[in-house]
Amino acid sequence: MKKLFVLPAILIIFFFAGCKKSDTVYSAAKNVYTIAVLADNHYMDPSLLIQDGPAFQDYLVTNGKLLAASDAIMQEAVYELIHATPKPDLVLVPGDLTKDGELVSHVSVHLYLQQLIQAGIKVRVITGNHDIYNPNSHEYNGATQTRVQNIGPDKFRSIYSDCGYSDALYTDPYSLSYVSEPLPNLWLLAIDCCKYDNVYDSMFTAGAIRPGTMKWVLDRLAEAAQKGKTVFGMMHHGIVEQFTDKHLSFPGFMVDNYTDVSDQLMNAGLKIMFTGHFHATDITKQQSGNQTIYDIETGSIVVYPCAYRLITYIKDSSLIITTKHITKANYSGIPPGQTFPQYAESLTRTAADTLFTTMLIAKPFNYNDTAAWNISHCMGIAYMVHGYGDEDKPLEDTALIGQTGRRYGASSWLPEYCDYLWTDKIPKDNSLTIQLKSGISYK
Repeated sequence: MKKLFVLPAILIIFFFAGCKKSDTVYSAAKNVYTIAVLADNHYMDPSLLIQDGPAFQDYLVTNGKLLAASDAIMQEAVYELIHATPKPDLVLVPGDLTKDGELVSHVSVHLYLQQLIQAGIKVRVITGNHDIYNPNSHEYNGATQTRVQNIGPDKFRSIYSDCGYSDALYTDPYSLSYVSEPLPNLWLLAIDCCKYDNVYDSMFTAGAIRPGTMKWVLDRLAEAAQKGKTVFGMMHHGIVEQFTDKHLSFPGFMVDNYTDVSDQLMNAGLKIMFTGHFHATDITKQQSGNQTIYDIETGSIVVYPCAYRLITYIKDSSLIITTKHITKANYSGIPPGQTFPQYAESLTRTAADTLFTTMLIAKPFNYNDTAAWNISHCMGIAYMVHGYGDEDKPLEDTALIGQTGRRYGASSWLPEYCDYLWTDKIPKDNSLTIQLKSGISYK
């Protein structure tokens, strides 16, 4: 039986995780639109960091997110979208809008999204596992952290009313899922798959589509097919594995029963699902007969390489997907002599090395410090390459991984772990064209 390397819960912390008519008037002549995807913002309002110190640094040490710079990064992302050529017609945000669901962070995120709306860009959001009833909503003052107010689902709907809910064609009675028509003949099916029902002081990395919600989703897809609507889906958790045995090595990052979920959605005619959660730029697809569904995962803007998507949508025909990166931010914490990308890479890399090393010296691994650091170095490289997308492992790295595994007693699992992350499944991740009717894709 194949031996699988299953990452413990500490690792999961790092890698993260009605009916109404629209009043929008469209130009009948326009057939080409631009859609941006801004995933996993993990925005931390600056007021939450009263004074940097041990409390915040302890939170950051294995976190990997550029939380202190998140306001500057969000400011830059919004600026780039408003000044893009062409300017996006629609921005999708598939969850984890905030660091840990703080009310003040949600309010500030919405203010940034309002800048997009005021610039004539439609915005649609859905929940992530960090956004609702999160007990980690804290402010930090030196050595102390203090709980601050988080939010529940009703408040989420209220804050982001103009980001999908106020003009929804349909809303799900079982969750925060909804259907809207942000572009002509395009239905957006935003699916809330986060686990917060009747739970007020826990944050679950895993997600699931409620049974009632799945029936509601399938009913909407059947109606869309009857009406000749193109449908794009958006949810936080993945539905098609980005690498072999992801659901085992990284539990909680695929939606529960993901194979059944993807089969049902694909057989109901859905071809496109925008996701996030794992902080990697990746596109995978599933096929059965003449049916195809794509899971288009977008990385986090606060985790290296700070990616977002710009997509040309040719109405009812195709998607031309490109990937952009935040390469500058007005953040005073960047060390002298470093660029923003260098700062982002070094922080993410340091967090990964620290996390993996801490994990490997503990039970059940019990590696010594030297072995743990060298093994973690290979693991961190593999994760960061996967995060960038279009993985292509050089021979020298293959040799390093093999040598490290043999030297430090990890030859039974380290090469397999790195191969999984470093082997890019078809299709390409950063640049891709998808024909919507046939499901065919090409670079």
